[in-house]
Amino acid sequence: MNNMKKLILGTILSVSLIASAAAMEHISNTVIFNCTFGIGSFSAGEYDGGSVFLGASLSADWIPNGRIGIAVGIESGILGGKKQNSDGITFGIPIIFRVGWHPSIIKIKNIDLFILAKIGWCFGIWGSNLDDNSQPGAVACGINLGAAYMFTPKIGAYTEIGYNYYGLSRNSDHPEYPLGYGSGKVYASIGVTFKLFKDNA
Repeated sequence: MNNMKKLILGTILSVSLIASAAAMEHISNTVIFNCTFGIGSFSAGEYDGGSVFLGASLSADWIPNGRIGIAVGIESGILGGKKQNSDGITFGIPIIFRVGWHPSIIKIKNIDLFILAKIGWCFGIWGSNLDDNSQPGAVACGINLGAAYMFTPKIGAYTEIGYNYYGLSRNSDHPEYPLGYGSGKVYASIGVTFKLFKDNA
């Protein structure tokens, strides 16, 4: 798993250099809505086996100045993973703030490349699967490289790749897990994007 994290972060850093030299420029005051489906891994705790972590997310970003390309936004959704030896699914509902950069040094028609950082809180829904001395909910954070291919000026395909951490519980007996004792991670997501803007031309 550590090697996977290093590979993902290395890929983000490498491709971000390309992103800074090749991207479309947005119109100022663009608002972007994204609907995605993500996949990753789920860990119920130090001694519990996990499984795949799946979920859907909705996000909205605002780009006040298209030439600078800085975006601010919010993201939420529902994600879940199954604890081994249990019939129940543990869900997480994150509330996340997003800051992104959509560089526009060189414009490429129909392609939007961006770098994205996330921070927030994930509300864990465990049911009877919650470990003793644990409390549901913990930190959510992430760093991603993303791209959108626009079929029209307002509709396109959307993807993110990176490392997204969703803390699903906190346990005072395990201080070595400051972000969350049970957690889900999403490494890739794909979906659709919609853009609203006022044409200042």
